[in-house]
Amino acid sequence: MHNDEKKRSIRMTLVILCLVGGVVCGAAGVGSATIGTLSSSLKKPDLTRDSNAGRSLGAATETSTSQIGIVLPEDYSADVKLSAGYHLVCKTVRDHLRQGRPTYALKLLNSDPMAKKLKNSEFDRIKAQIAQSYLIEGKIDRAATVAEQVVQRSGKIVPLAGWVAGQSAWRKGDFGRAADMFALTARSKEASPWLASGGAFWASRASFRAGRYSDVREWQEKAAQYPRTFYGMVALKALGRNYDFNWDMPDLGFTDKADLDNSPSIQESIHQARQGNMSGAINALSKSGWLASPEKREQVLAYVIDHKVPALVLYLARRTKSKEGRFYDLALYPESPWEPKAGYQVDKAIVHALIRQESRFNPHATSGMGATGLMQLLPSTAKYVARVENVSLKDPSENIDIGQKYVGQLMRDPLVNNDLFKMAVAYNAGPGNLSRWKKQLKDIDDPLLFIESIPSSETRAFVERVMVNYWIYRTRMGLDTPSLEAVASLDKPDYVRIARNIGNSVVAMAYRN
Repeated sequence: MHNDEKKRSIRMTLVILCLVGGVVCGAAGVGSATIGTLSSSLKKPDLTRDSNAGRSLGAATETSTSQIGIVLPEDYSADVKLSAGYHLVCKTVRDHLRQGRPTYALKLLNSDPMAKKLKNSEFDRIKAQIAQSYLIEGKIDRAATVAEQVVQRSGKIVPLAGWVAGQSAWRKGDFGRAADMFALTARSKEASPWLASGGAFWASRASFRAGRYSDVREWQEKAAQYPRTFYGMVALKALGRNYDFNWDMPDLGFTDKADLDNSPSIQESIHQARQGNMSGAINALSKSGWLASPEKREQVLAYVIDHKVPALVLYLARRTKSKEGRFYDLALYPESPWEPKAGYQVDKAIVHALIRQESRFNPHATSGMGATGLMQLLPSTAKYVARVENVSLKDPSENIDIGQKYVGQLMRDPLVNNDLFKMAVAYNAGPGNLSRWKKQLKDIDDPLLFIESIPSSETRAFVERVMVNYWIYRTRMGLDTPSLEAVASLDKPDYVRIARNIGNSVVAMAYRN
């Protein structure tokens, strides 16, 4: 073992030894209500508006502190098939959970005839979401009770139950039980890569705290099997391993290029994508005949990469593998063909990370709340940041320019204080919610536990996905990832700019802790 590897191993052992858990403060209590039926019409709550200017898609409306964690589809494997009845019951329960009413939701689930007709596994999936609600509200004992009930009957096929039971046990200091529950989640064949890697990573942490030292590395290895997830990337870094991304370009021969040049459907697809009509682009692509075989998909992918249509590149990249069965990360993480008018004033990788998550590189993307363009900015954000009345948010260069300025403002805000996690929270949920959640979670000094305690499932997912995007883009751009090293060391991911002058422009050259 090289000296650097020995140092890293010693460092990580010391880090794990020093792990501490946090305590989640209780949130607002559950309001009283009369038990209804699943067919009842429910009004969605008014969402708290942030007084601070500037938010993005997903941040277009803030999530109030009572809108606690709702399970995302990514928590389950794409192979899981659920009934129409499940989706109807789940929607109604989630409406109550968004209003901070898990007790009401649980009573409804237990009493409604429609819910009683569900399969045990479907019933328990919904019940696990209610347990997660209690967890996020800080009602740890209640969360543990409900989650353990699900674990007893459906633990192997409802991975969220093990996750909630594990998080509850961790907060109560029962690390042995936490390790068992996180391991249950990690082993579940129905867990998504994101949840399985999270379960494995936390099983490693809990195993060390429980004195099960022989299990620590095993669970880190398990988490590292999912290298494109948040906890998978952190585990790989903690193990001191390199990332095996595929930066190769798909092959495109001269004859195939000529055929694509002369294909009306392919040209129409590119045209529609550039106009922001992705459904039209996909429809034209589907009719082209060029998706009929893996080889043809590779050729089309290479062609649209050459034509600098990143939205279409990203769509194709998710559906195209090389002959060796590998995805093309060059296409999964495309570079923007547009640049801000004044050049990059913040890390180019963080801008790309946000664009990929917010708009998937569609400069014409518009949310229902009016967030617009690549970085999904509200007109009020643009006016506040740019300090001018009229801006064209569908102009890619102008959108990126304003978006990066907003990112810079957030980084300098004392609430964020150059913490990349908190910047992502503020970008998605607004500075007002970040302020409230910091106060609510003031007893937590563990950065990872802070993320898992955020009272918005959308924001939790946003932070993790943006950070993965950021680290992969840093890797693609040949830059180091000190913020990933910090997270692997269970420290907060600081963002510090080091700049140098090149001609008349200031270019961000590196970021380190």
